[in-house]
Amino acid sequence: MDPYERIRTDYREWPELLEDLVAMEYPGGEPVEGTAFIAGMGGSGHGARIISRCLKERRVRASNDFRIRTHVGRGDLVVAVSYSGETLETINTLAEAVAQGAEGVAIAGGGRLLDAASGMGARPVKVRVLSSPRSSFPSVYAPPALVLESYGLMRAATAQMGRLADVLGNSMDELMKADGEPATIAEFMRGRKVAVYAGWHAEPLAFRFSAMLNEYAKTRCYTATAPELAHNEIEAMDGTEAIITIRDGAGEDAELRAALDSVEELAGERGSALLRVELPGEECLVRYGYGVALLDLTALELARRRGVEDPYSTPNISIYKERLRGKLGR
Repeated sequence: MDPYERIRTDYREWPELLEDLVAMEYPGGEPVEGTAFIAGMGGSGHGARIISRCLKERRVRASNDFRIRTHVGRGDLVVAVSYSGETLETINTLAEAVAQGAEGVAIAGGGRLLDAASGMGARPVKVRVLSSPRSSFPSVYAPPALVLESYGLMRAATAQMGRLADVLGNSMDELMKADGEPATIAEFMRGRKVAVYAGWHAEPLAFRFSAMLNEYAKTRCYTATAPELAHNEIEAMDGTEAIITIRDGAGEDAELRAALDSVEELAGERGSALLRVELPGEECLVRYGYGVALLDLTALELARRRGVEDPYSTPNISIYKERLRGKLGR
């Protein structure tokens, strides 16, 4: 199958996949007294970043490392997420946290993470995945949110993931049209040096978009977060770059809205090309899940317009993982 069509086929499965994931049973318990950490790397960690922002008032943090580099132990919960179940960083994070007394849950499509979880007293959850970590985003987004709900740390995750399935089911064909929004954004980006700006809530979405541009389109973009970007990065704004702002009407407070509005105005005055991407809806998990689909398909379309032969292939990531295993002997 053509690699582009294989990836698009995965995205078309997202609504059904979400429904399947919502219908599963997840481990739970009494609300943890300490902090809940969601650990994952690459595409498997992007959902954790979004969930932690949607729960800004809760003690939920994302971890993308070999270990949790703050205190973790009894009273804490660690949810380890890996598409393949073979990610060394995630396996190590869960093992160290459980050894220090934290409660553990492992979510994966298979692999050593699930076996290791059973051996260390953590609770394994096997989920259905699609053909790649990137195109399996629902499998690493819905399950950790639903685990947090089972532990009483998140409200309405089941309902929001169900509504996300409905939203994507009603919009996926439109997103894949030749003149759909992803195609419009991709054409705006083609041949330009791009900066992606977002507020605090949308920062994980900008980070995900940058990652997909690297992996699908084999190109880079610069990302920065308001209001901090207005105190350093904008000084180099000279009209040669194209700027995309990710705007979250439901999540932006008055101050952040004013900061991003001011940055957009300045970009226009400096002659920069400017495109605003607005996230629809009120529910955090829904609008950011939709935003991931929108911007993932934008990166895929940009890959096609740049002449990338195989957006599915990630040889440098594979080489890194092989060398890491060799150096660590695992």
